[in-house]
Amino acid sequence: MSEASFSRRWPVFLLGLGAASAVWPWLGLPAAFASLLGVVALRRPDESELPRARLWIAAGALASSVGLARFVVEKAMLGIVGGGRTAVEQRAVSRLRDVLFAEDAMRRAGWIDPDGDGVGSAAFLAEICGAPPQQGQAARPAPVLECGELVDTPIGAAARSGPYLYTVCLPLAGGGWSARPGAAVDSEATERRFVAYAWPEPGSPFSARFFIDEHDGIRVSEAAGAPPDPGPPSCDAALGDPPWPPWRDKKPRSGLPGASPEPRGGRPGPAPAP
Repeated sequence: MSEASFSRRWPVFLLGLGAASAVWPWLGLPAAFASLLGVVALRRPDESELPRARLWIAAGALASSVGLARFVVEKAMLGIVGGGRTAVEQRAVSRLRDVLFAEDAMRRAGWIDPDGDGVGSAAFLAEICGAPPQQGQAARPAPVLECGELVDTPIGAAARSGPYLYTVCLPLAGGGWSARPGAAVDSEATERRFVAYAWPEPGSPFSARFFIDEHDGIRVSEAAGAPPDPGPPSCDAALGDPPWPPWRDKKPRSGLPGASPEPRGGRPGPAPAP
């Protein structure tokens, strides 16, 4: 095709591309770029073609503007918002894993060990965050986990991480779970059981709630974008029937660090089985 022939036809091409972008927004960006390129880079039409060419160029530019606006609103902004939401929720999950690692350290070190078997019990969030000991362990000069400000919630003390709150629940001596320091926990069960939750603060735009257990089993209550549930989940919310689904198909680990009794500080562990 000659340059002259193309110069006569490019306004029609721009009009068609702009119209297509108004229907399919993913064409908005290339249509807007082509309109700009066509105006500044291609040869000026002949005088006889100029009025009609101007009309077609203007119509194509208008249509491509509509397509570009739809692309920004329907595609680009959703991607930006979705990426930001994913990052915030990823941080909430990471904070729960920090709790997991802190509880692993408590188990390995035996900082709470009422039966003296060398296997430490899990701790309430306030205890691993530096609050006064509640289960008989010695006070520590530094917290196991830096948590910042603790706030009271309907299920117990929680810490804040961005727009999310998180806490730890321990098994009780009479059955069930609690996140309140001072509750009568089952000291044997807490050597191998705890659960933790992260949930969005009231008024935040987030809705997904997250769960982790001692085996690094991470679950999520719902897909992002669903209507938020008010307040924190109950301690057994993720353990119901059916349980919450795994987060990103995350597989739990099989063993527990420090779960095998070992002598610590001169305290003998149980004799090995014959």
